[in-house]
Amino acid sequence: MKILIVGAGAVGVLFGSQLQQQGVDISYLVRPKRADELKQQPLELCLPESTISLSPVCLTQPELTSSPAFDLIILTNKAYGLPQVIEDIAPAVTENTLLLPLLNGLKHLDLLDNAFGAERILGGIAKTVATLSTPWQVKVANAHNSITVGAREAGQEARVAEITELFHNAGLMVESGDAVIAQMWDKFCRMAGLGAANCLLQGNVGEYMKSDRGGEIALQLFDECCQVAAASGYPLAEDSVKGFRRILTNPKSSFNSSMYRDMRNGLPIEGDHLVGDMVTRGKSLRVATPMLEIAETVLQVYSRK
Repeated sequence: MKILIVGAGAVGVLFGSQLQQQGVDISYLVRPKRADELKQQPLELCLPESTISLSPVCLTQPELTSSPAFDLIILTNKAYGLPQVIEDIAPAVTENTLLLPLLNGLKHLDLLDNAFGAERILGGIAKTVATLSTPWQVKVANAHNSITVGAREAGQEARVAEITELFHNAGLMVESGDAVIAQMWDKFCRMAGLGAANCLLQGNVGEYMKSDRGGEIALQLFDECCQVAAASGYPLAEDSVKGFRRILTNPKSSFNSSMYRDMRNGLPIEGDHLVGDMVTRGKSLRVATPMLEIAETVLQVYSRK
């Protein structure tokens, strides 16, 4: 199987390196600047138990037109870059190509369906705590790193089974994607709720729990997300809700979202793709989301500055 990974950041390198080590044909689509960086020295993947050095095969967009066809394209880019990514990968999407987006939220599915057809777009989730600490080093904080692949359309099941077997044989931790959209809604609620709480309250979980109402506000944000999910036909499991409510109110926790880390570093954020989309879906279903709307406004002000 020939695989193209869009982006050589933390998520792409983490899963791509494991596949590459097992002989899977992996290429990375990167910007020219990133390609130049990766020519300077090998990438280093720092796992809790070991360190792996690798030299990835990198392609820039003009090279896609002359590349052999890819069986699978894995999207690991940030959501705000998706419109450009769709344009970039178009020459590489053939009749037999499937796309596996590992983006947060759900908004990207509509964009990809419209561009390439829903029959080519799989459901997917990446679970990891990984960061690109330097241009050449990815640090993974947790030993539990998993990937979920699921069929969204009839006729995708056989290809999904093939991809899942390949990932499993390469040593990746693969979770069942039998209910992938419900699983994506669960992560959507978690990421939108946590990101909104961190960015609105300007602190990680332990920091906002030192305020008088930080925990209460965080729980309201998450509860509004859960209400939107339920109204959309994908209620979160009771155990999942209880567990994440405990995480959001742990006074000893330094847990925070990638959106908050990006905000602190002055980088673009996925506010519209996560919190903004949750608000939009709530409005269309007549679900009140007053606290999410406040958080959305904060994110909009930041993004437009």
